[in-house]
Amino acid sequence: MGEAVKLSRNEENTLRLKTSLSIWVFYSSDQFRTHISNELSKSESISFETISMHSLVVSNLSQFNLPDLIFVETGPNWAQKIVELQQFEGPINDGHEASLIVFGNESDNGALKIALRIGAADFVSDKIGFSDLIPMLKSVAEDKVASRDLGELFVFVNTKGGAGASTLALSTALNLVKKAPEKVLLLDLDLQFGVSDDYLNLTSKYTLADAIANVSDMDEVSLGSIVTKHSSGLHLLGFKHENSQENFEKAHHIAKLLPVLREVYEYIIVDMSRGIDRLFSSVVSPANKVFLVTQQNLVAIRNTTRIAKVLALEFGIGKEHIEVILNRYEKRQSIKVQDVEGTIVGVNVHIIPNDFKVAFESANLGRPFVETKKKSAIAKAVKEFTTKLLPQEELIKKQGFFSRLFS
Repeated sequence: MGEAVKLSRNEENTLRLKTSLSIWVFYSSDQFRTHISNELSKSESISFETISMHSLVVSNLSQFNLPDLIFVETGPNWAQKIVELQQFEGPINDGHEASLIVFGNESDNGALKIALRIGAADFVSDKIGFSDLIPMLKSVAEDKVASRDLGELFVFVNTKGGAGASTLALSTALNLVKKAPEKVLLLDLDLQFGVSDDYLNLTSKYTLADAIANVSDMDEVSLGSIVTKHSSGLHLLGFKHENSQENFEKAHHIAKLLPVLREVYEYIIVDMSRGIDRLFSSVVSPANKVFLVTQQNLVAIRNTTRIAKVLALEFGIGKEHIEVILNRYEKRQSIKVQDVEGTIVGVNVHIIPNDFKVAFESANLGRPFVETKKKSAIAKAVKEFTTKLLPQEELIKKQGFFSRLFS
């Protein structure tokens, strides 16, 4: 079978945030802009905009996504510019939560006093490294999840071609939508060969690339006009196969769209049938659960152990967030459930029985088996699996940082 894999996080080499963060960086010097850009680029969960203090026009900020953090470098008239921002009548001052962090010379007591006077949450060195920013970034991400009530994010990953991630992701989404009508989104991240439209017998007018292109103006109403809607109440977003180059370019900016999606939907099911792609690390890293879809053969199990290592060591995802789905399971096969559990230590293993005929017919007809073959073994197994995903605890609200900025 192979070596047992013990999963653990490597906090020194990666930063896993509970959600993506958007940061505005106001800089007075090119040196600081270069430094802070290099540091923030070390996390795929962070998107940021750099804005020169010298040419700042507050009204032009509306073109950017609203920030979770505002970084400001001290310099000529920096405080005056921030006061203008605080007094500006726009979305950023309309109940939005953010936190102001001022960067400068830590021995400059004058700048420190001004920073505190205008409501800064912290005053730190302008030469600070990424490792020293981690506690603050984690705290803000946790506060954002609690205060904004972000939806659950479940990622389904194939460990081998054709293992069944697309079928299971779609079937799980259709089961969840019965609990949360119009509040479940299936996100198909295959840039070239997404099959969700075909499996549901749909034709999407707009695509995931369209949603990313319009993310700065996106709200629940505009998003509702872009997603494709199935008769069950399930919403769908995927890429158009013919636009491979545009898809690749837009995919780099999906981190900006994900928080918007999680504010609108209670559940987001992500189909990553092509395996782990670092292009979508900003989607994988904040996932509540990553499900590795595998089968009873040596190649698939070995791939599962490799991907589990990558998730733990490169994405910082602990074993409590990784689970295995043993798809098309047959008792007579030589590889048993115990073998899988012994190979990937400490990870839950779910079993979906082999019902290839039902699944194959469902895919060909564009009629999901969880709707048309409810009494089949595979439909019952997926229903049982879905039940385990439903939340058991109440969400806890926390007060955001924004009151400290615009109090």
